[in-house]
Amino acid sequence: MIVKLKSSIFISAVALGMLGVSCVSVQPAHANSKSQIVSEHSLTSKASKRSVTFTGTSALYSKPRVSKGARVVASTSILKGLAASKSSSDNFAAYRQATAKNGTVYYKVTSFDGKYRGWIYGGKKPGQFKGGLENFTTFSQTSMPSNLSNYTFKIAAPGFQNDGKTVTYKAPLNTTYGAGKQIGDSVKYANTTFKIDDMGTRTREGDVWVHISAINSDDARSNGWILYKGLRQAESPIPNNSLRIDLVDSQGNLIRYINYTDANAQYDQPLGVPYGTSWTLGNDDLANIQVAVRQALQGTGYTLDAISANQAGFLAQAKFGHKASLTIKTADSIPTNAVRINIVNSANAVVDTVDYARNGAQSGQTLGTPSLSGTDQKTILTNISTALKDSGYQLTDLSNDQIADLAKAQFGGSVYLKAANTDTTIADNAVRINFTDPSSGKVIKSIDYVNTDADDPAKKGSTLGTQKAGKWSMDDNDVVEINALAASALSGTGYILNNEHLSDDQQTTLAQAKFGSSVSVNVGKSANSTNFALYATAASDDSANTQQLTATSLPYVNNSWEFPDVGGSSKPTYSQLSAAAIAGMSASNLSNFKQALGKYSSDSLAKINADFKSAAEMQYVDSGQTASLNKSDLSFVTNNLKTSSWSTLHSPKYPVFTKNGNGEASIDWQTITYQAKSAKQNPTDNSLAVYYTYDAQ
Repeated sequence: MIVKLKSSIFISAVALGMLGVSCVSVQPAHANSKSQIVSEHSLTSKASKRSVTFTGTSALYSKPRVSKGARVVASTSILKGLAASKSSSDNFAAYRQATAKNGTVYYKVTSFDGKYRGWIYGGKKPGQFKGGLENFTTFSQTSMPSNLSNYTFKIAAPGFQNDGKTVTYKAPLNTTYGAGKQIGDSVKYANTTFKIDDMGTRTREGDVWVHISAINSDDARSNGWILYKGLRQAESPIPNNSLRIDLVDSQGNLIRYINYTDANAQYDQPLGVPYGTSWTLGNDDLANIQVAVRQALQGTGYTLDAISANQAGFLAQAKFGHKASLTIKTADSIPTNAVRINIVNSANAVVDTVDYARNGAQSGQTLGTPSLSGTDQKTILTNISTALKDSGYQLTDLSNDQIADLAKAQFGGSVYLKAANTDTTIADNAVRINFTDPSSGKVIKSIDYVNTDADDPAKKGSTLGTQKAGKWSMDDNDVVEINALAASALSGTGYILNNEHLSDDQQTTLAQAKFGSSVSVNVGKSANSTNFALYATAASDDSANTQQLTATSLPYVNNSWEFPDVGGSSKPTYSQLSAAAIAGMSASNLSNFKQALGKYSSDSLAKINADFKSAAEMQYVDSGQTASLNKSDLSFVTNNLKTSSWSTLHSPKYPVFTKNGNGEASIDWQTITYQAKSAKQNPTDNSLAVYYTYDAQ
């Protein structure tokens, strides 16, 4: 099996216990028979060859059924249930054989968890599993992908739990009878680096296991099998002239990392330079890191459109040969019939986006055929101009390189175009103040704050404020004027300064800003917006199970599944596919995907469906009804809930996979519908709570 690896995807498996014997149902001798057991002995073949399951034609007895006093240990219905189990702890192994005078054969079997043990009729030919039992393949080996050798791994959560992903095993857990743990505690191997050298899938769970071997032979005691989910990608040593930047999500999980290298840097040398009590990151470094981060995050579902001023200051203090980190966010999905045009500034930070759509376009098709038409060029420029209106940036013409980049851009993907400041030159006696959205880093508005003192004009490079005793401050007149300019510039945008005034931290930032350059200040939503919370309860539950809904702008649920055998090649592959990626498949890729899904059992598809739906529950797509809610709207929403835009909410779309009797798979996109039942307003703070119900089936 081939693995398609991303930043931290690791895959595995091996084949154990494979014995293919045909099953012939033969009725056992009755208890009133005069037959006696004439021989009994232990089975000596490999444990992996003695894994069995049940046909459901015979029960399990305390003794061979022909023996006096034999009683039922497990009925045929119980054995049928065990045969269909999705847990490998319900695997069975045969370990003794008995033969009666009339030639009937019985096998003594035990479950891997020790819950069941007894004798069962096994046909009339010694050495073959027939009658009430048959051979069972507990684990299937898959071929190793060639690129897997490029990666090294560590145990993600060292400890002693017997959960398949904490310690290593002599064989994948509960696949070979008698094969226990390789090590019972992996704490001492927390820093051990491993290579994957074998892989496979457990039959009942369908999960992937890998065999790992320590790079250092001194740690070879730990070599064994482990769930691939129990591994994390090991990081290579940090070069002395590189700064390792971890890209982590909001929970601190590592998604990717980059090594930002300077050939002339020395170990422990800071990336930036100190300026008073703060640090400054060079424009070239900022722009280059932004591009490197963007490239590293391709295909991960995450993005960092703009490195904030705080993040830039943090990076400036980081030292070569060491680590720093940047928090990234989930990327907004792109319509499959659109190309997302990201407009970036000189620091390669995204200042705005335009989705350029074409009716009938499919994901993967290029915008140019092969060149970009004049009509497309004109329309794109018009759309960009509209988006950048009053932003402080402009793009009035497309260069040959930009036209070529647009022509190669694929629908369902993105492209980056650099814009210029409306006034590309900042006056020597001016500080350009960019008001930015802290969540996206996008510039909302910009102003140039100018020193108008004709007798004592500010000099380029001098600071707007002053520093005394290590503390930066601004003149009160400057603060008042900037507050007024900010209020005027942000009017109608839905953004304002905190309480319509510069905060102490913002004043400190501005005080250090230099004339002839720019600085960024975060702004927030307008003060007239209100606090609200949405709650939902499954229609079949009581109010005690009410949970808060979470807003999302994504049309498809932000969830992925690792689909085996969807590569479309002669060799099976593993692919991590998100809901958005599935929705954006081209016709040919979708056909291959459905063909691969046809190999899945109905139970496997049900498990995938449940996972995608579970990820969509308690989320709703915010189509704008919440962003524009003001205090004056509260009474209307409360009194007219059933007829307002709040009456019905929908979750992001999630896929439902099914297949018909011919094994043909289909995909249906569904949403969870939340119906409003009541709304309550808190008179103390005017906050609003809206309650919904939904069908959890």
